[in-house]
Amino acid sequence: MEIVVDLFNQHSGNQEDLKKLSLSAWMNGANVVKIQLFDSKLTWGNDGRKYMEMTFEQVKDLKEYCDKLGITFAATPFDKEKVDWLEELNVKFHKIASITALQNPEVVEYVLSKNKKTYISLGKFELNQFPYGFDNNIKYLYCVAKYPTHLDDERIKNMPNFSNKGYYGYSDHSLGIAAVIRSYFQGASMIEKHFTFDQASQKDFELAHLCSFTPETLRTFSNLVKNFKIMKK
Repeated sequence: MEIVVDLFNQHSGNQEDLKKLSLSAWMNGANVVKIQLFDSKLTWGNDGRKYMEMTFEQVKDLKEYCDKLGITFAATPFDKEKVDWLEELNVKFHKIASITALQNPEVVEYVLSKNKKTYISLGKFELNQFPYGFDNNIKYLYCVAKYPTHLDDERIKNMPNFSNKGYYGYSDHSLGIAAVIRSYFQGASMIEKHFTFDQASQKDFELAHLCSFTPETLRTFSNLVKNFKIMKK
């Protein structure tokens, strides 16, 4: 199982905090660190998240830092310009957010035109609804788009089995790590979960702290995955 940690929106717009989070994620067993790239006004219609916007040079700097660590860098672009940034940086894959998959299919099609592995979250779609069809580059992630998601949510309780034909992995916003453990046993090949140093840092535009991995829970989960694999042999 590949473990992807999402550092948005837990860095509060601080480039050095992004690097500290990336280092901690690498130290505690993550395979990929991911950010989100957007224009606040263009994406959400207001400047509320402007303080978390990044320049191309900041993105390049973070990718180079991750390359030095030996952890894969990835990003979720919300517009075509950010896709171009990521292509210039030669990222290994792209990630599409649920809201983009639903509301901006032209951005999705632009990403898919790059002929690169693309993971698409389906938190805004009905169960077994796969809006962009299937090919070798498209991998769908089961998702519940609530920050945070409680474990008694019906879409958590109805988590599907995962396969290469259908849902490939799980993008998690639930409290704790029980749901990601369950996704492992149901065959998810990838999990994605936010990552924070402080779950109490919840604020208006930073709603994912409560549903994030911490360094301790990330280490616990990554060790469990290793142990589960040993027991399968």
